[in-house]
Amino acid sequence: MKFNRWFLILVPILAIIIYVSLPQQSTAPSQSTTDSLAILESRKAKDENLKTAEDSPIPNKAQFSGLHYYAFNPAWSILFDVVRAEKVEKIGLKMTDGNLDSLILFGKISATIQGKLISLVLYQHDSGDFFIPFKDKTAPTETYGGGRYLELPLTNLKENQLRVDFNQAFFPFCAYNSTFACPIPPKENMLDIRVEAGERNP
Repeated sequence: MKFNRWFLILVPILAIIIYVSLPQQSTAPSQSTTDSLAILESRKAKDENLKTAEDSPIPNKAQFSGLHYYAFNPAWSILFDVVRAEKVEKIGLKMTDGNLDSLILFGKISATIQGKLISLVLYQHDSGDFFIPFKDKTAPTETYGGGRYLELPLTNLKENQLRVDFNQAFFPFCAYNSTFACPIPPKENMLDIRVEAGERNP
């Protein structure tokens, strides 16, 4: 009986020791964490390019310490419904120097954001990738007064829905250097909401 009593005491202790010593299974990072890390890496690469590239719009590269952004927020990755233009054609989007930028008018996208139905004109480059110039209520105090841009891969379009991640919104080059010309967001893309995502003023 003495042996059995010690045996009953030792078995649970050994079981605990074995469980604790087992390697813990690592938890896979969430999609939002993965997206956040990818965006942080792309921002780091962009800073490096702006600091070193010969065609960089930054006037004083020696003092450039990096761009500024809102904190990453997965809620700003939004699925928009797409209504394609009846006729796909090239149009001229007015630029800051008075010239026109030739783009394909793909159609319009819409989604409900902050309780409001938001619509944006959707453009397309010859490469097939999408281009959205827009301006929201954060301009000009928190973001560039001339608006911001989004460049989206064609693969973001699936069954007439387009994934738009405003965390990737960026300033045009003319925001850093007035010698550059850039497309002006059309009045249809002037948003009556605050888009607190993407690039912001220092």
